[in-house]
Amino acid sequence: MSTEVLTTGWEPGVPADDTITRRFVLAYADRIAAMASRTGGRQKWVDGARMADLRSPFGYDNAVVVTRPLAEAEWPGLLEAAGAFFPPSRWWVVLSVFATPDLTGLGLVRVGHPPLMLRPPGPVPPPAPGLEVRAVTDEATLADFGSVLVAAYGLADVGVPAIADLALARSLLHLRVGYVDGVPVATAGAVVHHGIVEVDWVATLPGLRRRGYGAAVTSAVVDLAPELPSVLVASDDGQGVYRRLGYLDLFRTTMWEHPPSW
Repeated sequence: MSTEVLTTGWEPGVPADDTITRRFVLAYADRIAAMASRTGGRQKWVDGARMADLRSPFGYDNAVVVTRPLAEAEWPGLLEAAGAFFPPSRWWVVLSVFATPDLTGLGLVRVGHPPLMLRPPGPVPPPAPGLEVRAVTDEATLADFGSVLVAAYGLADVGVPAIADLALARSLLHLRVGYVDGVPVATAGAVVHHGIVEVDWVATLPGLRRRGYGAAVTSAVVDLAPELPSVLVASDDGQGVYRRLGYLDLFRTTMWEHPPSW
């Protein structure tokens, strides 16, 4: 009888570069933890997940990232730990690249199944005509970045996301703003870690979409390391934009949220 143990690819000792999906999960988990440490937030490792509380009014900043497949019996304990970690008034989300059971009975609300997408290494398309892309380097460009995010995601009644912190732009995140005639209209950001460009915060102002601006700022952050694959979690609306940039559909992730309790 064989005693060989076959890896699942998700044991603690498996190298980060074992698969693109593993690179993404670890890059995302490490990124939110680093953001928390740089902004006065908190982060915690538990078996099977990493939690980060950026103390943000925007729930997608406060996350539980699942780092290995979980049996259904493990979920109550994980969510109990998350409930103890986040204050009752905090809005937070759970992101899993693995299938999850129905968690509504454990106090979560299903957000959906956003696609995970991969762009192989390679040159990016030229920028959209009339769009100037600038790096976030000071308070002015950071304020422009934040204003586009708030408007694009409808956060006026929620508040400015935790990403709007110059300490992050200067030490961890690569943020870009697209301008048309000096007016900020689009954003994107990325972290280069674990051998991938992990892209996030792609947004375009309502009324100015379908003009290539989102694609252009996404290309700008991909171009930080064009020799590396680029990975992102897409919205259904943005999926077509990313496909035109050369992104490939890998599979759908699962996202849940825990609304704040007031």
